[in-house]
Amino acid sequence: MTRLLQFIRQRPVWLLLFLLAAIAGATYAFRSRKPVAQTNSYYTVKRGDFLVSLVEGGTLRAVQELIIRNELEGGTTIVSVVPEGTTVKQGELLVELDSSGLKEKIANQEVTVQNAEGSYSKAKEDLEIQKLTMDASVKDATLKVEFAISDLEKYKEGDWPQQERAIQARITIAQEEMQRAQDRLNWTKTLEAKGYATKDELKADTLTMKRQEITIAQADEELRLATKYTYPKSVRQLEAALDTARLSLLQVRQKATSTIKSYESDVTAKQNTLELQRERLADMKRQLELTKIYAPQDGLVVYATGSASGSGILIEQGASIRQKQDLLKLPDVTQMMIEVKVHESHVRQVKPGLGAYVTIDSLPDKQFTGIVKKVAVLPDTTSRYYNPNMKVYSTEVWINESLQDIKPGVSGRAEVVVTNLQSVLTVPIQAVTTVKGQQVCFVQRGEKDVHVPVEVGMFNDRMIEIRKGLAEGDRVLLSALANSDTISLDGSVLNHEEDGTNRPLPKLPPVAPPTQKPAKDHPLPPGVRQSSGSNSTKTPSSTPRPEKPVKPERTTDKPATEKPARTAERPARSSSAP
Repeated sequence: MTRLLQFIRQRPVWLLLFLLAAIAGATYAFRSRKPVAQTNSYYTVKRGDFLVSLVEGGTLRAVQELIIRNELEGGTTIVSVVPEGTTVKQGELLVELDSSGLKEKIANQEVTVQNAEGSYSKAKEDLEIQKLTMDASVKDATLKVEFAISDLEKYKEGDWPQQERAIQARITIAQEEMQRAQDRLNWTKTLEAKGYATKDELKADTLTMKRQEITIAQADEELRLATKYTYPKSVRQLEAALDTARLSLLQVRQKATSTIKSYESDVTAKQNTLELQRERLADMKRQLELTKIYAPQDGLVVYATGSASGSGILIEQGASIRQKQDLLKLPDVTQMMIEVKVHESHVRQVKPGLGAYVTIDSLPDKQFTGIVKKVAVLPDTTSRYYNPNMKVYSTEVWINESLQDIKPGVSGRAEVVVTNLQSVLTVPIQAVTTVKGQQVCFVQRGEKDVHVPVEVGMFNDRMIEIRKGLAEGDRVLLSALANSDTISLDGSVLNHEEDGTNRPLPKLPPVAPPTQKPAKDHPLPPGVRQSSGSNSTKTPSSTPRPEKPVKPERTTDKPATEKPARTAERPARSSSAP
């Protein structure tokens, strides 16, 4: 060993040459080594009964459950809450909410109601007083009208005829006295001519005669003036007084009506205010009753959780809650169901009324029967939130047996039985692939594997039905994708090897003339807009997204026309197979 070390130290070039030779030999041996041939796996085609089913995982929940919500207006906090999982009886207290602020509002509102009641009572009393006052004013004005009418009638039928008769009486008396004076004057003239009367007596009788004439003339003039001027003037004055009294009566009545309406409006306003305040008080008292939530029926208490993950909404003592927030659930555990998510590739096979078998994770040794009751029309939005490319449909499977000891929320699995085919050929699902747009199986023919076109039928997670193309006893290749050089794995639609690369590009179809009038003549309703092909066209991304293959399906009474397409990898399932 010592000599070898000394030789290496003395001749380092030999060491370098030796290492280079060793590396070259190893490289040559590695390149010349032949690969080890893989042993292909085959499956022998068999005929037998084929159960087509779908297995999905889900969560147990009650078919019917009561949701307890917070109906208290505004935000509040939880003072006490019954522990989750407690079995309660009807009428037991479930949740008590904070009512301190509400009690203070009720006290203030009661004072407001009392003030409103006082204002309403005062308004009614003022209305009654005004009614009495206005009635008195109307009666007084009515009396004035009646008095004016009486004065007019009295003057026309009493005062004026009496005055006219008095003047005519004076005229009549004056005429009589003048006749006597005339007779006396004539007798005096006769006596004075015979010498029995003096001239002074004659003069005195003559003066008396003239005085009577003047009296008669004055009385006639007084009668003329009274008839022509005094009577019409007095009548007009009395009629004007009557019109004034009537106008005053009308004004008093209108004023009374207006005043009464004003006071009645005030009473109505005070009454509406009182009713509004009473309604507010009653609503506050109802809100106070809502601070204590009692069990509407017997059941198991389950806390409601937030609708969004990480929302932080907890149901516990001291937690803040909002109006219309779900607090508790009281499920009816006598009828349970399991809610599963069915992938879009299988949803057309699942129909309401199909039978199913259900297993509970906490009871793995027991199996229950069920029936599909409901399949969602649209995909589940919650699952799309986490994976936009994944489309699953919520499906309800009602369990026939009673699960008294099982609480909602536990995990389980449901196997929905689509159909049970009898005496059919089946192969593993990975034995079927697609070559140039056609489903084929690689069948062992001597030492070669020949692809044979097949017609497929229904399938499950492991096996697929072969309707045509294979015979019982044929050996099919299980690793068809890895051992075929003719399968295109790039996801292309066109076959460039057959059709070449000079295929003409597709063109847009000719645009048909519009059959409707312009939008300005027929405006669209609010919230609706018209979309055109050029505006809605999206620019494709640089990296195309491969489409998910769709598996074939059919029902028991009509074969399906679709065929499964195979790609390099199998699409991921929503749950594992049993």
